[in-house]
Amino acid sequence: MNTVKVTLCLFFMLGCGHAFAAKKKPCFKPLSSCPLRGCAKDDTPDAFSNISKHNLDPSGEVKTLSFGDFEDLQAQVEKKFDGKYATMTKPDRTRLRNLTAGGEKVGEGSLVQIVGFIAVKPEKSKPHANSSGESVNCRLPGTDNNDFHISLTPKAGGSEFEGIVVEMIPQKRNENWTTQRLVKAEQENRAVRVTGQLFFDNHHKVNNDPANNIGNQPKRMSLWEIHPITEFEVCTKSSCDANDSSWKPLEDLEQGGHS
Repeated sequence: MNTVKVTLCLFFMLGCGHAFAAKKKPCFKPLSSCPLRGCAKDDTPDAFSNISKHNLDPSGEVKTLSFGDFEDLQAQVEKKFDGKYATMTKPDRTRLRNLTAGGEKVGEGSLVQIVGFIAVKPEKSKPHANSSGESVNCRLPGTDNNDFHISLTPKAGGSEFEGIVVEMIPQKRNENWTTQRLVKAEQENRAVRVTGQLFFDNHHKVNNDPANNIGNQPKRMSLWEIHPITEFEVCTKSSCDANDSSWKPLEDLEQGGHS
C-alpha cells in the first residue's frame, strides 16, 4: 500500500510540475505599451531594477573602465551590503551611485565604456537574444522584444567566466544592431568598445569558477554590467585602445556570421 501511495504521489507531483513550470503570459503588448517597470508591481524591488534597465540617458561624461574596475566595484558592493543585495529597495539602489573606480566617483546610472572581446568560451558561447521573455520587457517573446545578451572578456578567445555582461535593450535599438553582426565581430576576434549605463544586476550571483558552475546563472566575474548599451563599436585594426580613432559603429559592419 505504501508503495502505491508513493507512486501515485510521484505521478501527480510530476504531472503538476509541468503546470507549475508553465511560462507566464505577457503582461502588456505590444512592446511599445510595456511600462518602464515591466511586469513588476509599482514600488517593488523588481520595479526599481526594471526601471533602471531602461535608462538610455546615463549621466556625466563617459568614463573608461577596465575589467579590474568591474571586479573592484563588485567588491565594494559586497562590503557595502554585506553580500545581501538580492532584493534592493529604492534607497538601496541610490547607495549604488556612490562608488569609485580608477580614482573617480562612479556608480549605477553613470555613463561608462569598456574595451574588450566577445567571449568564445565555453563552447557555443555567442551573443544571443533573451527571447524567452523577461519581466523587464513584459514577458513578450521573440528577438525583437528582448535584450541582446553579450559576454565581454579582457582578451581575445576568452571565457564568459572571466568577463562581464553587456546588454542591448529592444527599446529604440538600432535596427542594424543584429546578432549576426555581433557574431561576426566575435568570430573575427575583433576588439569592441561598448558605451552605456553602468548597472548592477542584483538578481544574480557572481559565477566565475568553471569548476563550480552555478546553474541558471550567467557566467561572469562581476554583476556590474553596461546595460543598456548606447554605442557599440568594432576595431578596424589588429588592435585598438579606448582612445583610438579606428573604431567603426557596429551598424556599419558588414553583415555576417549566424544568428
